[in-house]
Amino acid sequence: MRRVRDDPLNPDPGFAELYGRLPDAVDLEPWLTFATIAKTPVLYLGAGAGRLAAPLVAAGIELVLVDAHPGMVRRLRERLPTVEIHESLIETLRLDRSFDLIIVPSNILDRSELVKAAARHLAPHGRLAFELTNPHWLEAKRHSGYKVVRRSDNRAEVEVTYPDGTVQDGEIELVWPEDVEAFLATAGLRLLHMSGHVDSELDTSPTFYVVSARALPRAHRRPPRPK
Repeated sequence: MRRVRDDPLNPDPGFAELYGRLPDAVDLEPWLTFATIAKTPVLYLGAGAGRLAAPLVAAGIELVLVDAHPGMVRRLRERLPTVEIHESLIETLRLDRSFDLIIVPSNILDRSELVKAAARHLAPHGRLAFELTNPHWLEAKRHSGYKVVRRSDNRAEVEVTYPDGTVQDGEIELVWPEDVEAFLATAGLRLLHMSGHVDSELDTSPTFYVVSARALPRAHRRPPRPK
């Protein structure tokens, strides 16, 4: 059994090799809809080996891609030679421009400091859309190929088994849907929309999607309703 690990600070070459073998995404939602109605280009953080990015580009979406793993970035540049690509951690990324839409699939923004770092590149009226692992789904113990090794209220150690038998070890911070508004507030953002996968209730969806924007200044907030 081969094991790989997603560690941005100490990149595992096997992790990039694994992702390079995965088939391209067929279901592009909700990212395609988000990108279609946004001003381009769209900033995509954590683009991996391009299994979602390449189909989005093929669908006509102009992207700026970022990933911290040198093996992932090499594959992105081979697959998408005309696309702007940056090798960087989210925490240290400095592009000196802002974007109307930033997308971050795959449970990358699971800490408020990462959300805050991503939001640095957000235009004043832009949207930050990201995906998080659903703790309610983890609690339900319905996991095909997904094993929870250890879990507390706000953290989980997991093993993900891929079709070729490769096992990915990971540690994730857990953000509960009930706590998303407070989670966003620590990064100066407000919740616009939250949902599970299409046709899935929020508590049964493996992941859920969060769309956020900068918090409104006090002068623009609605006054409380009279009692």
